[in-house]
Amino acid sequence: MAKFIQYRTQGSLYNGEFGGKAGWPAAGMGDVIITESGKLIVVDGGYECDADGIVSFLESRSDTIKPIVDLWIITHPHEDHYGALKKISESHSLCARIEVKKIIFDFPMEFKDANGRIGALEIFNNEMKTICDNLSAIAYSPSRGEKIGIDDVEIEFLYVPDDCSIFNSFGSNFNLCSLLFTVSGKSKRIMITGDAYRPSMQITAFRYGNRLRCDALQMPHHALCDSYCVDFYNYVAPDIIFMPISEAGYRAMHDGARSGNGIEANLAIESKAQTVYRAFDGTFEIDI
Repeated sequence: MAKFIQYRTQGSLYNGEFGGKAGWPAAGMGDVIITESGKLIVVDGGYECDADGIVSFLESRSDTIKPIVDLWIITHPHEDHYGALKKISESHSLCARIEVKKIIFDFPMEFKDANGRIGALEIFNNEMKTICDNLSAIAYSPSRGEKIGIDDVEIEFLYVPDDCSIFNSFGSNFNLCSLLFTVSGKSKRIMITGDAYRPSMQITAFRYGNRLRCDALQMPHHALCDSYCVDFYNYVAPDIIFMPISEAGYRAMHDGARSGNGIEANLAIESKAQTVYRAFDGTFEIDI
């Protein structure tokens, strides 16, 4: 049976100040899927400081001396999501320890920056080209509705940033570009949201409705209160929640003095779940 693993990133261990002058320190995110025959799929991976750790983890779970990653999916261009892969690609010693066949990402050049100028993601597309070149990996951008099967695992892309005329109107945060997709095994289906913001989840809820039902949900944007979508949550209706969140972030989002639609929606979906896996508590694995 295939396995889905939420990897504990270094950022998830942060337990300092959260909010105010400290900002919202990102927790990073990294998931590993292992098919029934042992093939590897990675989602994001965390900060640059997570590079050696995730390579070591893949080595510990690989059937081969040198791990072979069939797919490495980057949800969006933020350092706490693609930093580890970037660092791996820049290190001769790390590159020598791993093989990556294909890297999936979609950073639309039409996306606008805070000043309304297009091309805000050009630097990240250039970085991804270098990453792919250094790792001798194929670069690939998925289409909405596309399904990719590897052994007993199927990945279906439900939202890709293919219409900048829609999400450019919501601001310039790169989280608006985050891929949404499901990972399905023989017994469970998991919804991956990366750092998705409300607009993309609302669009996806409108497009798919009850077809979004999944056994597990990776909470959007580290389960922080700036990202939520009640309609999306209700359609997914997960029994299992994965939270790529830091201890400080979790404490702040559960502070009794805080309120707001985002906190209320996220607390509600968390309370309805039978099982909640928080990244700062460790690396967690389920059969799918």
